[in-house]
Amino acid sequence: MRVAVDAMGGDHAPAEIVKGAVLAAGENNLDIALVGPLDIVQAELA
Repeated sequence: MRVAVDAMGGDHAPAEIVKGAVLAAGENNLDIALVGPLDIVQAELA
């Protein structure tokens, strides 16, 4: 299943959103698309 997640939404974004998305993808066989400014999302994934 593919899920889009707003990486910039929430009080502790983007750090906690990205962490949660990575965790959810690994535990649930999901394909997650993080939506937000590419440079910011990539920095969180590094």
